[in-house]
Amino acid sequence: MPKRQELFWSNIYKRMNEFDIERYDKKQESHKSARELEIKTGKDGHPRKRSRINLVIGLLIGLLVVGFLIVFSVVDFARRPVLADTSVDFQYFEVEKGRSIRSVGADLGESGLIRSSFAFYWVAKLEGVSIQAGHYKLSPSMSTDEILQKMASGEIDAFRITIPEGYRALQIAKLLEEKSDINQLKFVDAASGTEGTLFPDTYVIPTNTEVTKIVRQMKENFEKRTEKLRPSYEQLILASIIEREAKDDDERTKIAAVYKNRADNNMLLQADPTVRYALDSQAYLKSHQLNFDFWQPITKPDYQNLSSSFNTYKQKGYPPAPICNPGLKSIEAAVNPAKDFGDYFYFFHDKDGNIHFSKTLDEHQKAIQEFGVSGR
Repeated sequence: MPKRQELFWSNIYKRMNEFDIERYDKKQESHKSARELEIKTGKDGHPRKRSRINLVIGLLIGLLVVGFLIVFSVVDFARRPVLADTSVDFQYFEVEKGRSIRSVGADLGESGLIRSSFAFYWVAKLEGVSIQAGHYKLSPSMSTDEILQKMASGEIDAFRITIPEGYRALQIAKLLEEKSDINQLKFVDAASGTEGTLFPDTYVIPTNTEVTKIVRQMKENFEKRTEKLRPSYEQLILASIIEREAKDDDERTKIAAVYKNRADNNMLLQADPTVRYALDSQAYLKSHQLNFDFWQPITKPDYQNLSSSFNTYKQKGYPPAPICNPGLKSIEAAVNPAKDFGDYFYFFHDKDGNIHFSKTLDEHQKAIQEFGVSGR
């Protein structure tokens, strides 16, 4: 082959190879772009799911942050005092034993002492606060945190005490010392001459209160509760006897009528509780101790041998003073005895606790033989 032709075909072959290489490179470039696009968009041409998930997660995190900030702001506001005025009167709030934080918070909210029971509950839970039972002196000017701190520390500001109907002053003194740090002997001295007017009720007494103030509180309660009745001193004495004798409310007016009939007819009252009152008083005066049981049943030698103006088996008429602190129903009965019992002079409780009334001594004795007497 001539040299010129060989050069010609050589150039043609070279150009063809260059064309093939260029076409291959373009094809490869096209495939590369397609793969990159597939990576970005997916085979269906839409954004990949992972990108969408990341976007949703980001939005959720954002919403949670915003929500947290809102809740934090609300709770922070709710923790603040209800009132800024520190001169607002305090009130005593009781946390009963076994109460849940949620129920205590609800009561605080209803009492106007906190802004939010919800905030009270969650602050207590998040901070791990455990509240103690007792009476606390609280104010709307205190923050939720201050109230929680006070309840958690158990800094009790008062105590609750219930004086049962029929308790005498010595029993009240004993009960006060059991429930608080009040000295029983100091209370006995402060309550001297007040028997019958220490009204039986439930009281909330601040700690470290002077005994004279406690006595005054009970007397003022008596005056308030008996304002409409206005019992005379004699009626108050009768009410105290009724309180120690009656077992049921229905008996009170009838017992009142029997004792009034006997007193009006210059008869001995022969009321067992008056004898026991005198015996217990003597026991206290000998030892100045209250470590004995009050109101024990009396015996025949007790009233036969007792020398006291309270011995109504020997002294006619009413004793010189009330023998206990009667409740309102006994006072009402003394003021308004049963009107249809004007000719009844005797009564007793049988062994089953049932009461029997009689007009004559003979009827009375027969009933005792038939039914028996309680405590004998």
